[in-house]
Amino acid sequence: MARVIVVGAGPAGLAATEALLTGSDGPLEVELHSLEPYLGGNAAAFTTPDGRVVEQGLHCWFGFYEQMAGLLARSGVDITQASSSGQGEALVWEERDQRTHRLYLGSHTSRTLIQGLAYTGMTLEEKLRFALFFARAMPEVLAGNAERFDDICFTAWCIERGFPPSLAATRMWRVTREAQFNLPGQVSAYPMIKTVKVMGRDFTTADFRFPMGAMSEVWWGPVAARIRALGGVIHTHHQLTGLSHDGQRIRSLRLRQVQDAPVEDWLQHPVPTVSGSGRELRDFDQVVFAIPPAAWQEIIHADPSLTELRPFANIAKLSTVSPLGLHVWHREAVRWGPRSFVIGLDEPLGAVVDVKPFHPSYRDDARFGAVLHFVGPETGYEDWPEEALVDRALTSLRRVRGYEGFTLEGARAWKLIRHHGPHRRYWNSEPGSLKYKPQSRGPLEGLWFAGDWVRNELDFPCMESAIRGGRQAAEGVLRELGQRRRLARRGA
Repeated sequence: MARVIVVGAGPAGLAATEALLTGSDGPLEVELHSLEPYLGGNAAAFTTPDGRVVEQGLHCWFGFYEQMAGLLARSGVDITQASSSGQGEALVWEERDQRTHRLYLGSHTSRTLIQGLAYTGMTLEEKLRFALFFARAMPEVLAGNAERFDDICFTAWCIERGFPPSLAATRMWRVTREAQFNLPGQVSAYPMIKTVKVMGRDFTTADFRFPMGAMSEVWWGPVAARIRALGGVIHTHHQLTGLSHDGQRIRSLRLRQVQDAPVEDWLQHPVPTVSGSGRELRDFDQVVFAIPPAAWQEIIHADPSLTELRPFANIAKLSTVSPLGLHVWHREAVRWGPRSFVIGLDEPLGAVVDVKPFHPSYRDDARFGAVLHFVGPETGYEDWPEEALVDRALTSLRRVRGYEGFTLEGARAWKLIRHHGPHRRYWNSEPGSLKYKPQSRGPLEGLWFAGDWVRNELDFPCMESAIRGGRQAAEGVLRELGQRRRLARRGA
């Protein structure tokens, strides 16, 4: 029986494991190894012992997440029942006019147009110039072949095509960078053009929904149950520390046991491991590595010989960023506007959502008027004390209409999530990063890469891209195993 190892239990690893178990035309043993006790990787969200949901970033489901919807549906999860729609609405605080703007991007095209034209964060001249830019740029976006724009930042690409330079300093425009995993700097034009093309097919693709609870439980838990029902084996508390090869084929994996510590300890670096628990894993046919590039960089640093293989040398050059998350359980309630994204806040925590209406554990809890979930990049604020970051986030939020009462004194509790471990860093799609992204097929026989940072049909950071990358790797594994079986039958 063929044996496949999947390392990493984020969306890519879960999707790869499920695809392997359902797509094989012969007997197949599949093992999934997870560093953490809960599943979801960089899209994990878990419940603490005192009943509070903690998420490392700020994740939601978008209308173009077709493969993710299929994976959840096969696992018995109805995305419409397990999530709450954001109704296509968001609030934007714009610094240039010191006002809160209510924006809409949903199925009602006329409403989107009317609110866009009424946006006072732009002058009439800027609106006209933006309309001309849009008419000039969209045919180029829809035409494809955008890879040639990877070395240029998206803002420069837009300005070259008539985008008003004065708008590049607005809070609204900053969101175009932050939306791709909260980048601290500029984003490559290539993944942004791909994003616009995918989300602009029709308005249903831009619909977004929030999970009704902790994602590791309401979304990824059922996927894990399906994997086990299909015969897959899931091992938690396993950390990959290295691999061995002979220049042609991967020979073994080095793993060690991680301590069964409180959930907060999983956010630290290094994670607590069991002394003397290291072991080598052999006798497998294929390996799918679904771990983030920063985790690979730590392994490459410990074994520089890996840089002799070009894909690993390129992975070592990929830029990554630490997400910063803040949860505030507050006595104050939101007084105006949709319970959806609030964007345009001061860095580093530039976006927030009141998750109280979406999480059943909070919805009827009278202790909290709102449960705020802030997110942003930690870059530039690594040395700030926790209370200073919390105060800055709430001070910025109080300028937004409907949030005037959110003071630090009114917070019943807060928790700042700082992710310094390599397993918790996001890939940074900065200009020029495309040439460093590996293909799914690795440089050694039996080695495959999976994740949103691996080349796939979407090529921009999101859960759907990770899931497609996982399925892409699984399909490659199954093709190779099928070819071996056919050759073996011919030999017999």
